[in-house]
Amino acid sequence: MVERLKEIVTLEGTMKLTTGLHIGAGNDEIKIGGIDNPVVRDPVTNEPYIPGSSIKGKMRFLLEWFLGKVDIKGGKPFSNTKDTAEEAKAILKIFCISGSEENTIGPARASFYDLFLTDESKKLLEERVGALMTEDKAEVMVNRIKGTGENPRHTERIPAGAEFKFKLVYKIFDEEDEKFFEYLLKGLKLLEIDGIGGSVSRGYGKIKFEKLKKKTLIGKGEEDIDLEKVEL
Repeated sequence: MVERLKEIVTLEGTMKLTTGLHIGAGNDEIKIGGIDNPVVRDPVTNEPYIPGSSIKGKMRFLLEWFLGKVDIKGGKPFSNTKDTAEEAKAILKIFCISGSEENTIGPARASFYDLFLTDESKKLLEERVGALMTEDKAEVMVNRIKGTGENPRHTERIPAGAEFKFKLVYKIFDEEDEKFFEYLLKGLKLLEIDGIGGSVSRGYGKIKFEKLKKKTLIGKGEEDIDLEKVEL
C-alpha cells in the first residue's frame, strides 16, 4: 500500500545537443522541394522542442534492456508486478504501468516535462540558421553492391550545440523511492551514452546533461548532480 507523499524532488538543468537531433512531427505530407521529415514544433510559437514523452520512453527502453527486464516475446513494456527483484520494482515505480493492468504500486514516481530551447540558443539559432532554427540534412541510401548513392532525402534537424531547459519531478512515498532515484540517474546517463530521437544509429541525437541540480521541495535541500560519477 502506498504511503503518504513525503517529499517532492525536482531535477533541473540543461540538455545540450552534441550532434543534430531529429524528433519527427508525424507529417505524412511531402511537398515538392520541401523537407521529407520535419521536426516536431510548438503549435503556438512554431519553435522546435523535445517532447517529455521522448525522454521518458527512451529512458525506460534503455533501463529495461540494461537491467534485463525486456519481454521480447510479448513485445510490451515491463509490467510484471510479481517480480520482486529490485530492478523490476525500480522500473515499475519510476515509470508505472498502464491503467488497464493491475496497479499495486501507486502513481509513477517520475514526471517528465517537454524541453524548450533556452533564450540564448533561440537567439543563436535565429542568427545562424534562420527563423526556423533548424538545418536541412541531405542524405542518400548507399547501394552496397555498386557503392553509389540512391534515393536522396532531406531530414530536418535541430543543430548541434542547441541547449534546452530540462526538468523532471520525482515523488517520494517511502525509503524505497529514495533509493530508486539512483536508477533515474542511471537512465539519464544511458541517454547520454546512446542518444534520443530518430536515426541514433546514424549519429543523430547525441546529448549531454549539464548543470543538473537536485532540489527537495519539502526538506528545502539542494544538491549538484554529476552524471559522470553515476555508476552503471
